[in-house]
Amino acid sequence: MAKKLRVGDAIRGYRVTKIIGPGMMAISYAAESASGEKIFLKQYKSPTPAVIWYEPFVAYQREIARRVGAGKAAHFAVRLIETFEERWGGPTYFAAYEFVEHGADLEQILHEERETHRRTKTAPARDPAVWGRHVVWAKVFMAGIAALHEAKIVHADLKPANAYLMKDEALGSGYQLKLIDMDFSVLTDRRAPWHGHQGYVGTDNYRSPEHLTRGAVPVLASDVFTCGLILFELLAGVHPYWQEDQAEYAKRVRAYDVAPPALLGVMPSPARNAEVSTMLHRCLDPDPERRPSAAAIRAALGGRSRDEAAAASALARGRTAPAPLPAGAPGAPLTSSRIQLVSPSGASLRIGIRTEIGKAVLRPFGPEAEFWDVTQCTIERQPDGRWLVTPAPATVNETLLNGTPLVTGHALREGDVIAAGRRAKGISKLPLTAHVA
Repeated sequence: MAKKLRVGDAIRGYRVTKIIGPGMMAISYAAESASGEKIFLKQYKSPTPAVIWYEPFVAYQREIARRVGAGKAAHFAVRLIETFEERWGGPTYFAAYEFVEHGADLEQILHEERETHRRTKTAPARDPAVWGRHVVWAKVFMAGIAALHEAKIVHADLKPANAYLMKDEALGSGYQLKLIDMDFSVLTDRRAPWHGHQGYVGTDNYRSPEHLTRGAVPVLASDVFTCGLILFELLAGVHPYWQEDQAEYAKRVRAYDVAPPALLGVMPSPARNAEVSTMLHRCLDPDPERRPSAAAIRAALGGRSRDEAAAASALARGRTAPAPLPAGAPGAPLTSSRIQLVSPSGASLRIGIRTEIGKAVLRPFGPEAEFWDVTQCTIERQPDGRWLVTPAPATVNETLLNGTPLVTGHALREGDVIAAGRRAKGISKLPLTAHVA
């Protein structure tokens, strides 16, 4: 039977210097390598080498480490140094990670801030320095999650304690983020070896609806849900669902019992409070398909998406030509002073100036207008006379042009059809055909 390591014990060249504490799946230690490098060492209680999914788990961990190291996530996620099996009272699985220090995890930071404000009887909302830090942390945190998701990795146990922040003046943000406790993270394109043998990891008051459903597999949107809770804490000063009774927590989560939050300060331009508040609210949608992506949240915090920024840059340099149109787009470019959008029922909307198209404008056209966001897309005339349709960032449904999702601005042509929907599901709601007015 495996036994716990003690301070001074050495295994595979690592000497234990401190017992950090037991967790649900492993016991954690601070250790030193033979060269004196500080190491975070884990001794696993689950899996043991005796379980049927042990070898696939070892391979799975190594694949997660490979993906982290091969892309942007390497800047944000803790590095796995090696995994190994040793006999320590019995066959035992170990993993050695880089040791992060000279900072603190977000849970500790927020607790210390609350204690400071409690002692000084001041409100965080009235402290611009605190607000500024929180905005920066939110952006750095979402940059890390977006990088992780780009590598097709679901962290699966996000919480403030697993986001470690270190001051780093060499970075533009002033902070470096390390996401920790990723040994039971999930690959989006490979089933976890422990599926069907034990549940997925998670933490009270930070579980997504998928975590609360027996047998459900955490997906990228599950991380997004928990990101929403953490961003609420950072930007609104409150965890919207915190409950001592986890049955009550689950009830509120599934009921979507939350309103868009009032932020504690003003988002730096060009970000807008209303858009960030709406985005945070959407993160907590019980339907994972209706939650925004991590990249979309990051874009909202910065005030614009990467595609918007590229389009604006091109326009500023006088290069107004948009990306190629979707295949099969009919007609000639619309260059008249006015255009009109015509619904299948014959109702029309005339446009002569820059116009944001969304549900409020389109409600007279019928009930399908509710599938459009408040702002689904923008239509405006360019200096060369052509009309450009540009999708709004992070909408619930895609902006479709002739059935193809838009990701940046496109010049409109006679007969082009704009709609809101989901191409992958064949959904197209309230299609509007563009014509010369």
